[in-house]
Order: sequence, then structure tokens, then C-alpha cells
Amino acid sequence: MTPSAATPEPAAGHIDAHATALAAARRVLLTGLMGASVAAARAACDLAEALGAAIDLGAIDLDRPAGPTIARAGAVTADPGEMCDRADCVILWGCDPAVSHPAIAAHLPQRATVVRMPPTPATSVAAARLLQHLVRGGEPPSATGPVVDACLAARVAIENAVCVAIVTDGSADPLGLEAWAITHLVREIAHVKPAFEIPLRAGDHAAASATCTWRYGAAGAIALADHDGSRFLPGEASARRLVERGEVDCVLAVGVVADRVEEAIARRGDGLTIIRMPADGQPLAALLAAIGRRAPGGRR
Repeated sequence: MTPSAATPEPAAGHIDAHATALAAARRVLLTGLMGASVAAARAACDLAEALGAAIDLGAIDLDRPAGPTIARAGAVTADPGEMCDRADCVILWGCDPAVSHPAIAAHLPQRATVVRMPPTPATSVAAARLLQHLVRGGEPPSATGPVVDACLAARVAIENAVCVAIVTDGSADPLGLEAWAITHLVREIAHVKPAFEIPLRAGDHAAASATCTWRYGAAGAIALADHDGSRFLPGEASARRLVERGEVDCVLAVGVVADRVEEAIARRGDGLTIIRMPADGQPLAALLAAIGRRAPGGRR
């Protein structure tokens, strides 16, 4: 994911103009917050609640109809530092962090056996399910070929390891089936030895995701921001889908916005009002105050 350019800080006059536009909007979507601090995320949530806005940060896991993997299957994840300290077998699943995430690639332990999966021509889901079957002690299929051979070799690497890390990307997984299959594979390995997944994109919205979870019970796809009870609609209320379906007429883009959301915004053209704010608590608080002057008590 290549983040969009940072948003310049608005002048006081722009704050008033933004407040007027937001107050006039039929339905607002708040998005962005990639790399933002917890303080900025809290200020953004305050704004969303005052506006009765939808919130989604653009994370791919919440854009899938099947919803977030951790809710479906109980994902076992860790941060790159834990991989560096503990893993002696690293499986790169459909990704090359040296190209896409050099900072995470720097945490690949030099002592580790590195396995690249899935093999061609296997689909990711089929390879993950076969490898899970083999790890569980199942017999390999009677048919042979590069897919079976690669999964057998991966099983040997896993059996010889003390701790296994599976690094994933997930950007080419629109339905969430790959994430579901890999989560079950990680949990299968974890029955006999330490194992965890390193999602390359997990850090993109870490603070904002945590803040939304504290306040609304979910990291995004919040159809209505309400501290007393919000609606969590994975897939349906993702930022991309709300924009594409024309269900919002104003987007409050705070800080850096995910590529897929920027692309959806661009496709809407002039039919969408875009208000860009920096991911900074002070101007966000100023905007909230300006909105309060126009609509005391907010719009909820």
C-alpha cells in the first residue's frame, strides 16, 4: 500500500469553511489515519460522533465480505520484533517484504530457514489447507507434483523449527478466504510449538484501529459512530464500498488515506465533497469546536 501525500494544516478560515460543508452534508465518511497517533485518532472519533459519520480506515480486512479474520477464526499474530527474536523458520506467504516493506524485512532473523509459499500453480487457499493437513499428520495426496512437493518441504521445515512465523500480505485476497486458511494453518502449528502470523499491513492503522476498537468494538466498517452503540458492518460499510455506492456525499480524510479509498474517491469525481485534515489533534479539535458552534450537540 502506497500512502497518499500528507495533508497540510488548514488555516483558521478553512476550518470554518470545512465546518460549514460538514454541517451541510447528508452523510459523512471519516477515513485515513494511516500512521496516526492515538491522540489524533481520538480527536477524529470525537468528530465522527459529532457528525453521526461512518468510520472506516481502509484496511483490507474490513473491506472483505467475510469480515476480519480475527473475528472469524481467532488469528494468532505478533509484531516483527517478536519474529526477529524468536523465529527460526519464516514462511513468506505470497509476499516479498524486502520489496514491499523493507523496514519489516530488516527484522527477518538471519538464522532462520526461509520458505516461500504458495508454490505455482497452487492457489493460496489450497496450499494452506494441504499444508495444514500435512502438519496435522495427514497422509500426502497420491498425486505428485510441485505443489505437493513444496508443501512436504514446508512441513519438514516446520517440524525442524522451534518457532515458526508466517509473513502475509493479503492485498490480493478480496474475499478473505486466504486469511482464513492461513489463520487455521498458524493455529494448527501453534498446537505443538510457538507459531504466529506477521501481517505486513497490520501496522498501517495500528493506533487508529485500536482506538476505534476501544470506542466502538471494531477497528472499522462502522456505519455510525456512536459511543453508546455503533453498527459494525464489515464489507458493507467499508470506506471504498460506501464511496462507490454513493452512500456518502462528504469524505473527511484525516492524514494519509489508503490507496483503495483514494482510488474510489477519484472515481466519484465531482459528486463527492472531500475535506482533508492533518492527523493532528489540535486542528481536529478546532474543527470539532467550529462544528459545535453551527450545530450544538452534534448531529446524532
